[in-house]
Amino acid sequence: MLNFYIIKVILKNGEVRYRTILTKSGKAIKTKTFRRKQDARTWGNRTVIDSQEYEAKGIKPCTIMFSRLADEYMQWWTGKDHDRARLVLWWEQRLGKHLLSDITPDLIRSTLSPKKSRAAATYNKYLAVLSAVLIYANLQQEDGNIIDQYIDYNPCKRVRSLEVDNKIVRYLSDEEKPRLLKAAKEIGGKFYLKVLMALTTGMRKGELEKLHWNAIDFERNLARLPDSKNGTPRYTPIPNVIMGELRKNREIGGGLLFPSSTNINKPFDYRLKFPKKSSSHHA
Repeated sequence: MLNFYIIKVILKNGEVRYRTILTKSGKAIKTKTFRRKQDARTWGNRTVIDSQEYEAKGIKPCTIMFSRLADEYMQWWTGKDHDRARLVLWWEQRLGKHLLSDITPDLIRSTLSPKKSRAAATYNKYLAVLSAVLIYANLQQEDGNIIDQYIDYNPCKRVRSLEVDNKIVRYLSDEEKPRLLKAAKEIGGKFYLKVLMALTTGMRKGELEKLHWNAIDFERNLARLPDSKNGTPRYTPIPNVIMGELRKNREIGGGLLFPSSTNINKPFDYRLKFPKKSSSHHA
């Protein structure tokens, strides 16, 4: 019969942990360490109760480690995803020594947590590959000819995927740029100047809107951008053709280059210069 006991462990940094040791016939067969003694006791009790229920139902506890499952899966899998082997190996390196029954949603989340700093699609791909491996384990469990005990539930189903930003970054083609400049020139004034600066300097919309006249160095053809990511000023070169347009519109002082007509301290919304698309269609 399965039993357990708990020992107190003091780490090198002085922190205390509690280790649950499962035993069978007086021999230690598995251990797990917790920060709280109550958690260690809860896990021990639950494991013993689960074992007793398995025995009562004639079900053998899972004895298959993830490393074995990963090898079996890669021998079985015949897909064309060239990255599949690398991702399965990534999971095997982290979960290889775990029994399939010990792979919980919390363990999956904690193992995946470093991937949250990357693109959501990357996180989701790692999760999807693990789910595919565990689905294979479910299929094995349902096979009446298989004697070994796999798992009949996929814990990945309780791990939420990250929301993927499907917005497409839109770039102007070489054919579209001249048409935009022509339309902007017809509108004229500072609107044409702003479009020119956006196309030639690489400044973002927000940087152009916050640009002040006293940040333009007319002698060195530079624009000073104070709000760069590291908190220090960044200088952007301005082409001669743009400097010519700037001189035509030059103002003295620290006002915005592109102020609102109703509030000089706020940028002008140049989207209003473009007519809205009509929802009606003409035959």
